Amino acid sequence: MGETEDKVRTPQQERSIKTKEAIIQAAMKLFSEKGYHNTNTKQISAAAGVSTGSFYSYFTDKRAVFIDSLKLYNENLLARVDASLGEVDFKSMDKHTAIAHMVDSLLESHQVYSEFHKELAVMYNSDKEIQSLMDEQFDLGRRKTLSYLQQGQGDLKVEDLEAASWVVFEALNSIVDMIVFSPRNVSADRLKNELVRMIVVYLYK
Repeated sequence: MGETEDKVRTPQQERSIKTKEAIIQAAMKLFSEKGYHNTNTKQISAAAGVSTGSFYSYFTDKRAVFIDSLKLYNENLLARVDASLGEVDFKSMDKHTAIAHMVDSLLESHQVYSEFHKELAVMYNSDKEIQSLMDEQFDLGRRKTLSYLQQGQGDLKVEDLEAASWVVFEALNSIVDMIVFSPRNVSADRLKNELVRMIVVYLYK
């Protein structure tokens, strides 16, 4: 561990924890608005209301705060999805309603940090650690998809549930990203309705 990394503190007191959180939130906002490469530590410090010296007591550089921003983004996204899907009972609910609720929860979760998500797509291809963190998130998403599908397993017609969870996750991820982030000629409602119908027909008897 280098000398600079030795000086970085792990906040213990509430004030220090809040300061670090303020830096991360300010960084996320700036990365979203200006992009990673057009943002510097001085701008992040000013936006967070701390000195540059204070910034460096918590982070070695802007890449370090970007990594922590990514972790926070992933945690918040997962918490929102879990909270929404906790309302779904695949055993008793109409399947179309249950899948539509799943799609709506993903759409809502992605829209919270939509601009930051766009910057992640750029960084994914240029930074191996960020790529690894995102791949872990994708893998967790696939496993959660499998877990939710297992709730209504008796009604499924697919033979390979694990492979089916990959197919469903990738379809959801691709179309949700398209709806939230991409220009298109087809309305969001039309895309969502066809996605839901496709998944229901594919999965259920």
